[in-house]
Amino acid sequence: MQFKRPRAAWMTSVLATAVAGVCALGTVPANAVVGDPVADGGYAFTARLDIGDGKRSCSAALINPTWVITAASCFAADPADPSTVTAGKPKDHAVITVGRTDLGSQTGVSVDVIDLKPRADRDLVVARLAGPVFGVTPVTLADTAPAVGDTLRATGYGRTQDEWVPNRLHGAAVTVKSTAATTVGIAAKAPATGAICKGDTGGPTFRENGATAVLAGIHSLSWQGGCFGSTETRTDAVESRVDDIRQWILDSSSVDQALLGPGARLASGQTLAGRDLRLTMRADGNLTLTHKNAPNGIIWATGTGGNAGAYAEMQPDGNFVVYTADKHPIWNTATWSSPGGYLSLQDDGNIVVYKKGGGPLSGGAAWGAGSTRIGSTIGSGQPVWSAQWTESKSTVLIMQRDGNFALYRKSDGAHLWSTGTYASTFGYFVMQADGNAVVYPAGQGNGVGSVWSSGTFWSAGAFMKLQDDGNLVIYKEEGGEGVGGAIWSTNTFA
Repeated sequence: MQFKRPRAAWMTSVLATAVAGVCALGTVPANAVVGDPVADGGYAFTARLDIGDGKRSCSAALINPTWVITAASCFAADPADPSTVTAGKPKDHAVITVGRTDLGSQTGVSVDVIDLKPRADRDLVVARLAGPVFGVTPVTLADTAPAVGDTLRATGYGRTQDEWVPNRLHGAAVTVKSTAATTVGIAAKAPATGAICKGDTGGPTFRENGATAVLAGIHSLSWQGGCFGSTETRTDAVESRVDDIRQWILDSSSVDQALLGPGARLASGQTLAGRDLRLTMRADGNLTLTHKNAPNGIIWATGTGGNAGAYAEMQPDGNFVVYTADKHPIWNTATWSSPGGYLSLQDDGNIVVYKKGGGPLSGGAAWGAGSTRIGSTIGSGQPVWSAQWTESKSTVLIMQRDGNFALYRKSDGAHLWSTGTYASTFGYFVMQADGNAVVYPAGQGNGVGSVWSSGTFWSAGAFMKLQDDGNLVIYKEEGGEGVGGAIWSTNTFA
């Protein structure tokens, strides 16, 4: 059976002419599910995709809080050639609406699409959202191909049997008819009017495993039998497979932040885990940020120790607050004017409160802790502020909140070396232009009030390097690891 490439539904008067022309050729592109209306809140991971502010409509599926998966043809200038879609920002303004079974309701959220990563060998793309979606469970990715005869379910926001532009998610049972290298062939099972129609391109076909939906394919091509405006009787369709490229999808849609959504809490003893860092509500009431390989080196903290049983809450009003066990606020980010805001523990090390719809790539930060990762080479004249850190293959170096510049071994978290300046809260380190490495208390500097120095003030232009072997070394301006010119080191070979 031969199918033409899908075309996403056009939401303008051009649609009638375009569809008539396609129908005359036999097969027509996939775009919406004729079947039963989905109950409120059902299959909430299915999303509606609007491209060009009403010019084109597709469906999609949420695969994690900040990424959806859909058909590349939805974004193509010519939907018949999805291979023309390039990585990066969509050429037309694109908006995802997810968690809204009835598009006329106020549930769910609408978020801009800001980045595309197309797959070269099939009609498929993963798309990044400007901000995360909370309260919707993403679909799970299959790791095995569906078998011929399997019953799956397809959903989408496209046409139905009697609606040109439906306002509600629909779904239908489908049967797997064939499996190829990059595609899965399906046909309607029940109800008899089930079909993939205009508006469903990019929507999900999935296996229902109890309460879990396991994504098997993305709508790509369809005969559209039974769809509004179609005289075709065949209900076969073609899906782009996802199981064989599961790891590519996961890698391409990796989340570069750990999230705490509106209303979420960190109870006493709980941790929000990012890629490298851990935000922990300690038993003593102090909320601390540490590296996974240096749990005793506090990068940042609220300083609320001495309040056993305290907890942290990301309030619906956008304020992130630490409360005592008896609900008395003792610390907050003062971001209560950002309803729907959320907390992000980012891969760059910073803790940020974003306004609703904001994110690392789209802006909207309402507060930040200033805890950031820096490079492993500290250049001449470069300061390292409190709550900044770096790492090598074997060690982690932190300018701690308590003012201590400390080195930890990754393999066991052991403390290897420090400046011993832990009594200088919010102090900072600087590699001075004269070659001297110095720790100053907060508010001091320029040679006044130093609490530690390397004594290398006679080597202007010198720089510091945290080496992969664990040694922290100051080199002359023209020196470097493997070159020579070391004038000071910690001798901490990890």
